[in-house]
Order: sequence, then structure tokens, then C-alpha cells
Amino acid sequence: MTDVTKSRAVACDVGTMFFQAAEILENDEINIKTTRNAFVELANSDDIEDVLKQNNWQYIKDGDVYYVIGEDSLRVAKMFPGRVELRRPLQDGVLNKGEDKKILVLGKLIEDSVGLPPDENSVVCTCVSSSSADGSADNTYHKARLTGLFKRLGWNVKVIEEGLAVILSERPVLIESDGTESSYSGIGISFGAGRSNCVLAYKGLDVIGISVARGGDWIDRKVSEQTDVPISQVISKKEKDLDFDNINFDDDVIFALNAYYESMIQFAIKHFAEKFVSVKSDFDAPLDIVIAGGTSMPKGFCKKVEEVVRRMNLPFKIKEVRGSADPRNAVVKGCLTQAMITRKKITNSRKDNEDIKNILGD
Repeated sequence: MTDVTKSRAVACDVGTMFFQAAEILENDEINIKTTRNAFVELANSDDIEDVLKQNNWQYIKDGDVYYVIGEDSLRVAKMFPGRVELRRPLQDGVLNKGEDKKILVLGKLIEDSVGLPPDENSVVCTCVSSSSADGSADNTYHKARLTGLFKRLGWNVKVIEEGLAVILSERPVLIESDGTESSYSGIGISFGAGRSNCVLAYKGLDVIGISVARGGDWIDRKVSEQTDVPISQVISKKEKDLDFDNINFDDDVIFALNAYYESMIQFAIKHFAEKFVSVKSDFDAPLDIVIAGGTSMPKGFCKKVEEVVRRMNLPFKIKEVRGSADPRNAVVKGCLTQAMITRKKITNSRKDNEDIKNILGD
């Protein structure tokens, strides 16, 4: 049987804004590689490929067209404002149906980030949004396409819901009525660029999961529409000046950001509560809410979430609302935890193909 130490367990978070890959190194440190999930198209010229190679830019050649991908695409877009368009493979947390080069670009990002597996026991764990609760795009096609991109390189693929990845990373504990502690039990919420994902888990198993198409991108668009300030400037102010502990009500953009953040939180929790009631779930003990995701990074965000949920009439009790110490990387770290668990199961249970299918959830 293959030694598990020679196999690889890799995590990938294919987000709307960023593509992240994580793996544990030999010194037991977690190596996380973050790449902007975007690209630009460059017109062909006699010296274009030489320029790309000289700058060591990450690119793809497709016929006579060149696509610069990742962080380098943003550099090119800034160099040629109005001449090149920054494009994204994902929109609102799923594959961008209006982008015909999305699979080409994602395939390159995946290949450059994780490469080929060294053996048949190696696992990559990725995550997808939970089922849509607001009528927005479902994840069926997105999940199948993403799985296929990893499988064609030879990986065993485990797919989990994004909110569950937060649970696996942040490890909330439920105190049962008899005083016993149940780890990996609580509500995990990932506030991302494209979507907000909520999962209720019990002992690491997802019980309820929903997503809504309101995240950082939605907030940016709404604030820009209402204040007539360009989205780029809204994003800059959000990242530099937004502090929920000290809202400047005389600043129109900050005031609008505060309003739409609150709307996003209410919308996500409301739909999650409705799902909780519809499946007749029953948790007597108060639940922890653990929060992660790039949209959760402004100062005072967790306090803002707690203020909102305490005002709502929810069908479950809340014990504590707390944020990840590493909100941008929490999801990929949770996927890495699952990848290591899955690799161990596959290595110890390679009797037949049916065992592997059960482990991977196919």
C-alpha cells in the first residue's frame, strides 16, 4: 500500500475574486498560494510573446491570441486603461456563463497551482457554494465542471460546501444539554465576493446549507449606483476606511457601505433561518456562528453581524458570533483539513472502486 506521506493532500478555493491553493510542507507549515482569478486578452504582435516571457508574466496562448492571467492581468489592465478589459472566469460565485474562455483560464490556473498527483491516493479538496436560496444560479454545472478540471489531471476530487470549509477551519464547539462537547458543530458563514454561504454542521457533517448572490461585488455595485462613485473608488474606500466601530455618517460612500453590508447580512441570515424551519431541524443548545471570507475583513464586521442577528427573530439560539483570525484564508484551510482526512481514508480503504466513490461522495 502506498505510504500516505508520499501522497499529496491539496486544497483549492476557486473564488470569484481569488484562486487559492494550499498544502502542508515538510516542515508542517501551510503553504498558501493566492492568485487573482482574472485575465486580460492581448492582441497578437511580432514581439508580444517575447515581452510576456521577459516580464515572467503568467499567460496562455490560444491560437493567435494571448491571455495574461492572475495578478499579472491586473498589472496589464492598469498599464492600458480603457484598452484592455479585466475579465473573470467566475461571476456571483459560479462559472461566468458570459465568458467563453473561463475553462481555458481555470484549467491553466489549476495546472500551474497543483500540477499532477504523484500517486493514485493523492487528493484535492475544493469547495462550491451551497444550494441557492434566492433564485440565483445553481451550482450543478459549476461543480461538475470544476471536478472535471481536477480529474483530468489525475486527482481524486473531494467537493465540500464553502460554509462547511469554514466550520472545518474554525472548529466551533456545541455544548450539549448533558454538558458534553461536540466539535465541528455550529454555523459557518463565508462572506465572499460573489456569494454569501451559510452551513449548519454537526460533528463535521453539513446539516443545512444555503447561499445567496449577495457578497462584496453586490455591495460595491449598489453603493456605486446610489452614490454615483466609480466602483474602483468604492472598493478602495471599503478596503482602507470602512470601520463598523466608527462609521462616518457624513461620508456618503461609508454610509452606503454600512447600509448595504447590513442588508447583505440580514438577507443571508433570513434565508438560512427559513431553510432551518423548512427542514424542521431541531437544536436546543445555542449555536456559535463563525465567520470568514474576504468581505468579512473590515474592522468591526463580526460585531456588526452580532448586532443584526440579535435583532432578528430566529428559530435557533445564538451563543457567540466570532470571526476567523485569518478570514481570507479560512476557507482554503478548511478544504485542506478535509483533503487530509479524505487522503487518509482512501489510503486505508483501497479495496475497490466502490469504496473510493463512497469516500469522495460521487
